[in-house]
Amino acid sequence: MVSRTPKSIQAARVLLTAVAISHVVVPMLMSVDQSALRNQIATQHPDFDAGEVARSADIAVTSGAVFHGILLSLCALLVWKLATARPWTRRLATVSQLLSVVFSVVSWSSSSMFHTVIPIICAAQVLTVALLWFPSTAREFFAKRS
Repeated sequence: MVSRTPKSIQAARVLLTAVAISHVVVPMLMSVDQSALRNQIATQHPDFDAGEVARSADIAVTSGAVFHGILLSLCALLVWKLATARPWTRRLATVSQLLSVVFSVVSWSSSSMFHTVIPIICAAQVLTVALLWFPSTAREFFAKRS
């Protein structure tokens, strides 16, 4: 069976799958490496006592898990729905991935924990958006459902 989904959309779905995996890995690493997180918080806030540092780390892990869980769900939905060629899926993917890049910049500035992976994931997100909008085959794919 020959796929009618353009290669650019297929590639965007693969990239979104990789981004989704990152949304599983990041909170897991934060949870596993809480001592590094506590050390970082203690360095950034020397006025915090041990209890405040521990609470701040717990809040960071919990809020990170919720935030990344939402983004994981969104990526999974998009991976599934982009093949339908509905224009809303392309718009939602564009907005969500570009906003994720902005959020990543905030994470970059507040924590060095993921400095290695943030640029890679951001590049994947920007490339995803480009694959959804720039190839003529992608534009035609979504135009058919308008």
